[in-house]
Amino acid sequence: MRNRISIPFAGILFGTAANMLMQTVIATILPQIMSEYGGWQWYGWVFSSFLIVSTITIPLFAKMADLYGYKKFYMIGMTIFIVGSLLCGLAPSVPFLIGARIIQGLGVGIIGPVTIALISNLFSLEKRGSAMGIYAATQLLSNVIGPIFGGLIAQTFGWPWAFYMVIPVGLLSLLLIYPLRLPSNQTSHGSIRQLDMIGALLFGSFIALFIQGWTRLGKTGLDQISLSIFVASLVLFALFVLQEKRHPYPVIPPKFIRIKNVRLANITAFLIGLLMYGAIAILPLYSEKVLGNGSVNSDKLLVPLTVGIGLGAILSGRAVKKYSYKALAQIGWLTSFLSLAILTVMSFLNVFNYWIYVFIFAIGLGIGTLLPTFLLPAQNAVSKNEQATIGGMVQLSRNSGGAIGIPILTGLLFISERFGLTFNGGYWLIFLFLCICTLFGLLVGMQYKGSVKEELNGVERD
Repeated sequence: MRNRISIPFAGILFGTAANMLMQTVIATILPQIMSEYGGWQWYGWVFSSFLIVSTITIPLFAKMADLYGYKKFYMIGMTIFIVGSLLCGLAPSVPFLIGARIIQGLGVGIIGPVTIALISNLFSLEKRGSAMGIYAATQLLSNVIGPIFGGLIAQTFGWPWAFYMVIPVGLLSLLLIYPLRLPSNQTSHGSIRQLDMIGALLFGSFIALFIQGWTRLGKTGLDQISLSIFVASLVLFALFVLQEKRHPYPVIPPKFIRIKNVRLANITAFLIGLLMYGAIAILPLYSEKVLGNGSVNSDKLLVPLTVGIGLGAILSGRAVKKYSYKALAQIGWLTSFLSLAILTVMSFLNVFNYWIYVFIFAIGLGIGTLLPTFLLPAQNAVSKNEQATIGGMVQLSRNSGGAIGIPILTGLLFISERFGLTFNGGYWLIFLFLCICTLFGLLVGMQYKGSVKEELNGVERD
């Protein structure tokens, strides 16, 4: 019984590691690729093409996985990801590399929500929190070691091998997942007519334009083009809402939105995405520009952050069996808020010492504590046959928080320069903004109802 669960779970963790390694290693090797091929005007598209495709495909593939089977779609997604990684390594030009990154993103768009659904089906409600904690820790550990191993391999064997290194990890994941036999209630139970293709296209286009709007806003400010992109995205969203009301099997079922814990989980996921990915993007700049660590050591602040997130995720995954979602949310948000508040004051007063590393670790610890508070409440509110859809919703919310949050934070630097607020680097304004976000998150977390213990005892809630 233990092997029936531990072997496929190990496969899921290897697949997660392959995905996360690729997402961080690209930043390390891309300057080397650009120096070899030229085409610096395409630099941003190597990142954004992957992010947009992996985000906009989530709702459609999550629904398809719920209809036709999680194991089947995991293997399809991982195979596409492996093929994309191979093509990235073989890329003879930057445009070809962008096309290969789109294939990678397509695979990740399938894998993401299905992974969460598989964990939900493998583990009982009582053990699901610990499993999610290990899953989250694997993500963060891979983010840390990705640039290290990727950079070393690229320097030793050449940049293509930084792409090739994830292929055996992905193949091992497929090998361990293949023997998995899910319960009979997670088999094909729908038809292609239940897929809202138009709704998925409209929603995906809305997300893509909205992300691009915020990205441009962070670089150029609010100009005519940025405004036009936002207006177009809102029009697409309105058309999506109309389509969802008409279609009998909508991409995002309204019944999910009516569930309080699902609504709260998606708001929480968005805020966590903004805080976590925003911190990962900003801290290296802060380390280099303000602390003077230099570009080579600019990632020094990421180590305490990611260690804190991983430790918090593991501890919270165990604690969720004893404490309510509301209690964990309060602990996580308050820990991050207090640490960010201290960093805001320190940055404003131009006071820098080694305590900064402690407070950044505490921010990560708070984020890690929050991870079960957006995954488990949403998962436990729906049936096993809807796990990929609900997993896709919260992952989409977290991705959107990161995609929108990063240009907002960089845009704050632009605003600080424009209004003469750049003293002490202007980063105090970013920490202050994140402080406000954590307070809002605390208010959201206080609205949660229930706990894993209550759900095990069959307590009903809205």
